[in-house]
Amino acid sequence: GGHGENVVNVILVDIRGWDTLGELSVILAAATGVASLVFLSTRVDTLPKLSRRAARVRVHDYIRRVDDPNDPAERRTWLLAGKNLDPSRRSILLEVVVRLIFHALILLSFYLLLTGHNTPGGGFAGGLVAGLALVARYLTGGRDELGATVPVDAGKILGAGLALAATMAILPLFFGQAALASAWIDLDLGPLGTVPIVTSTFFDIGVYLVVFGLVLDVLRSLGAEVDRQEEEDFAAGAIRPTSEAGDAR
Repeated sequence: GGHGENVVNVILVDIRGWDTLGELSVILAAATGVASLVFLSTRVDTLPKLSRRAARVRVHDYIRRVDDPNDPAERRTWLLAGKNLDPSRRSILLEVVVRLIFHALILLSFYLLLTGHNTPGGGFAGGLVAGLALVARYLTGGRDELGATVPVDAGKILGAGLALAATMAILPLFFGQAALASAWIDLDLGPLGTVPIVTSTFFDIGVYLVVFGLVLDVLRSLGAEVDRQEEEDFAAGAIRPTSEAGDAR
């Protein structure tokens, strides 16, 4: 057994692990279906990746006076891709709040992931919290901010999560145990003491990656890619501004 005290998580990754593995496959299929409805040629994010080092500016630059707020070179932002946003669409308050809470949410998701075997949390909860952090970045900075925050293809994250979960499912067979069997290991770190590790945690990491990848894939498919297609249609004249459409009626 996994020696866990969180009944819900032990059921998901230890007792009914096969059901969870099947659910992960369904999530992967759903994400692929969503992407196939939106992306016409490839699901790989085609947005240019912004340099994280170049996007960062020093704190005292945020508060200096800007002579021309419409000049992208003069804009100062709290986000990586904030310079690409039109000034009329920016919310400085929202940018500051998201900048402050994003890393805290990511750390909280890791905490839920690593402690979920004995306390409330787990891979599903941790992945959702990390996904909510991405939603906040996308709603604040748009598709460019999403691409700069996670410059990795969502399909690779989904595949890595499912591969890790499947590996942990069949690995016990090579040691003469049943599939998805868990083992409890006391890792001796010398002066730092002993750290207990349960092998089902690695299965939970796979769950975390699949849930996180699903949120990222949906944001890029139903958010960033739809935004890009609308911008291309607008530039080509296929979509008229709302005011012009109202005048035509």
